[in-house]
Amino acid sequence: MKITVKLFAMLSKYTDNSTFTVEIPEGSTVDDLIKKLALPVDEIFNCTINGQNADFNTRLKNGDTVGFYPYIGGG
Repeated sequence: MKITVKLFAMLSKYTDNSTFTVEIPEGSTVDDLIKKLALPVDEIFNCTINGQNADFNTRLKNGDTVGFYPYIGGG
């Protein structure tokens, strides 16, 4: 199945594009996607599926858009 991935802010440094499509097996979870993309899980603050907050155990469906957001520092 095809999933659109959006990496925000500093997470985009792990790929050539901040928005791209990836092919993953049916039944995959957000965690499976993170592993396939080799993203450091400790740098991900939040993820969304189709604009709604989701956890890493959520199963993905063909055509989903997954957004990954890093921690934001400030002072």
